[in-house]
Amino acid sequence: MHHGEITAAPLRPGNRGLAAAWALAIGWQLAVIQLTTSDLVAYNLPWLGHIVAVGPVAAFAHPFGNYTPPYGYLLAAVSPLAAVLPGTLVIKLLSFGCTLLLTASVWRLLKAMDVAHATRWAMIVPVLPSVMISGAILGQCDALYVAPCVMAVAAAIERRHRNMFAWCGLAFAIKAQALFGAPFVLAIVIARQVPVRHWLYAPAAFAAALAPAALCGWPVADLLTIYLRQSQWFDDIARNAPNIWMFAQLAGITTPLVGLATAAALGAAACYAAQIGATARSFSKPMLLRAALLAPLIVAGLLPKMHDRYFFMADILSLALAIAAPSRETLRIQAHVQLGSILALVGYLLALPWLAALGAIPMIAATLLVARPLVSRSANDNPLRMRAA
Repeated sequence: MHHGEITAAPLRPGNRGLAAAWALAIGWQLAVIQLTTSDLVAYNLPWLGHIVAVGPVAAFAHPFGNYTPPYGYLLAAVSPLAAVLPGTLVIKLLSFGCTLLLTASVWRLLKAMDVAHATRWAMIVPVLPSVMISGAILGQCDALYVAPCVMAVAAAIERRHRNMFAWCGLAFAIKAQALFGAPFVLAIVIARQVPVRHWLYAPAAFAAALAPAALCGWPVADLLTIYLRQSQWFDDIARNAPNIWMFAQLAGITTPLVGLATAAALGAAACYAAQIGATARSFSKPMLLRAALLAPLIVAGLLPKMHDRYFFMADILSLALAIAAPSRETLRIQAHVQLGSILALVGYLLALPWLAALGAIPMIAATLLVARPLVSRSANDNPLRMRAA
């Protein structure tokens, strides 16, 4: 038996336990839904106000906000609710809608993994603590870009490479953090020698996502440079991120290490792509999902200028791995990733950055647990065994 895999009968999610979790989650989210954060006040609420004042189409005639347009499209779609509901509530309802899209994507991934009771298992996603904090308190749209990332992983597992690239292009059009999964996609390309013509689906999807704003008048040059401007927002080496650089941030060592951190992340990503690309052809489905999880753990774990929410993709993929290949190890991985994210998010909310540094410990432990079988010979599953299955 390989690390992270089991051969026992599939588990069944308990209806009573899931119903109880949903009841508690709904009650908690109702209690906190009117809370606001500095980001909501400084960014999301003014964007919504701009759309309401100018109109849902005319709002895109000129650049506004520091996000790419896809989130703005959805914000424009729900903007009529601002006439009857507080702006904060409108934004958080949109976040919950994005969570439902994320839930659907996890269901699709679990189906690709041949998981029994995939629908009920996917219903865990909205009650995952980091997901609830991101939506109910922060009103963020991380679920919106992670959903197509999860769909890309499902497509990779099913060897639907054109779909994989299309989902990647859409995810990158929503948020630059979608690149955290890029090493996995590159490894798949290397391992399976995916034809170049399939790669073109990524820029096509990216262009299609930005086209409505461009047609409304948003300058194309501005659309193509949003991410460049985002990289200049702050000089901190970490901003409440549960990674190793948070310790340097607390020690006051920031700018001199940014170059080193960037080089470390790029080097690790290159080693990952080479290692996984050389072995992924013989991976079982659980090993492919493990490899997909390792990519954002490495990139967000080593890149500088990371935020508390930048492990959101790892939160979701670690949950999927624990469901699809249940074992003590995969459950520990999921618990470590979730604990690291929760500590970082609470550290941001309470202005206690040392909590984020504390969260780096379980996050690093999770990374090592995920990587261990992938860098060993045991990761090379027996092809005869795979065909027999």
